[in-house]
Amino acid sequence: MKTHWVNITKGDKESFFVFYDAIYRSLFQYGMVIGKDREIVKESIHILFYELWEKHERLPQEIKDPKFYVFVWLKRIIYRQLKSQQSSLESILNEPFEESVEDQKIKVEEIIEKEQLLHAALAKLTKKQRHYIDLKFFQNKSYEEIATEENAAVRTVYNVIYEAIKSLKGNLTPILIFILNYYK
Repeated sequence: MKTHWVNITKGDKESFFVFYDAIYRSLFQYGMVIGKDREIVKESIHILFYELWEKHERLPQEIKDPKFYVFVWLKRIIYRQLKSQQSSLESILNEPFEESVEDQKIKVEEIIEKEQLLHAALAKLTKKQRHYIDLKFFQNKSYEEIATEENAAVRTVYNVIYEAIKSLKGNLTPILIFILNYYK
């Protein structure tokens, strides 16, 4: 990750795309913890990567943890997005408080750990189950959309996703609750 970061600062587009692919899901999950609004989080991530590329020549090359650096950057963008959407004094007063750097780092590490557990559990599913889970929870498609796209019956889609969740349930109950709450 650090190598890609240094290459990005030098203008390497390939490293930029690899970095994007490697970190997008973690950023999205972290963003959902902060922003709770799927569209704001997606928009904020797009803004982050746009700014990252636009400012790549001015970025510091020697940072300890590029992942943590972009997580903090994303948090600031989300707060900026939320603030621009707030119209009443009450919503301004309810703005989230700034957490300590240590608390932020702990949250990032917890999200990364949950993501690793999730990927390990997903790897145990069949290819079809993984694909349907990805479509439903990560691409936010409805059962009907999945059925149409996969040329399958809606009931089949329900059953495949049900069986996948059932097989994940034992090891990943807290992670499933997280996914089901944020990826409805």
